[in-house]
Amino acid sequence: MAKLNMNSEIKKIEKQLEQSIKSNDSVLEAASYHLFSSGGKRVRPAFVILSSQFGKSMNDDVYRVAVALELIHMATLVHDDVIDKSDKRRGRLTIAKKWDQHTAILTGNFLLARGLEHISNIEANHVHSVISSAIVEVCRGELYQFQDQFNSAQTITNYLRRINRKTALLIQLSTEVGAITSGADAKTVHNLKMIGHYIGMSFQIVDDILDFTSTEKKLGKPVGSDLMNGHLTLPVLLEMRQNESFKKQIEQLNPNSSRESFESCIRQIQNSESIQQSQEISDRYLEKALRLIDKLENEDSKPLFKKLIKKVGKRNV
Repeated sequence: MAKLNMNSEIKKIEKQLEQSIKSNDSVLEAASYHLFSSGGKRVRPAFVILSSQFGKSMNDDVYRVAVALELIHMATLVHDDVIDKSDKRRGRLTIAKKWDQHTAILTGNFLLARGLEHISNIEANHVHSVISSAIVEVCRGELYQFQDQFNSAQTITNYLRRINRKTALLIQLSTEVGAITSGADAKTVHNLKMIGHYIGMSFQIVDDILDFTSTEKKLGKPVGSDLMNGHLTLPVLLEMRQNESFKKQIEQLNPNSSRESFESCIRQIQNSESIQQSQEISDRYLEKALRLIDKLENEDSKPLFKKLIKKVGKRNV
């Protein structure tokens, strides 16, 4: 394969995404464009493209999947903001806040439908089966997160299962289906699937760390938003396990708790060793991904893959 220019590839995906969200309905188009134009790291399309380098050829199906998975991801963000009653996403008002909740739900449905439409021309039934199964699991992940709000009895195992479904699956899907559509052999597909899983787990853990360590400007939402929404993430669960006083504070939190109660817990996490411990767990997932990349056969594409993985692990936004 020719040498890959990722900037050029992502620009190509961006153009296709912009075309995909056009609609005869001005509200759906405006709401979709509102989210699209707010940016985004386009991690999933990038991993579809990169994974396709370990198959036989880049083809139209690879691009269809790359665009479809980003549209599906965008749909989950819109619905996530509705569930969390979030006011901001990437520094802008959420669709629910700028328009209303009904518009947000329907925009999420529209983006999901557009994503599925984008892969409708792919003939391989296996691709459709893998993607539809993953969407079901993502929905289950969202449901579990909703059910676990302010649940101080949850375990770290619960947390890891939840983020696997909620975040890691779509990144795993990117690497797996990128390999399938490019004609990679079964062993390569499996290795890339596992690489995606490990990257996805690390990605979400880093997100959960940044929720405490970054700034409102960089996050595009208030620091500690996850905790204020009742989502007990890895830094919180680790600190609860080793600090009985902190655990009791978390057990007292509920949707009606004062801002000071939340801010007190947020400050404790920021000054705790749980942040570094969480980073170490994230790093271990990345190390597993990097070791698997060494088992892949296309030597020319490995350095770029490794570079992107390391960038994911060390990002600050």
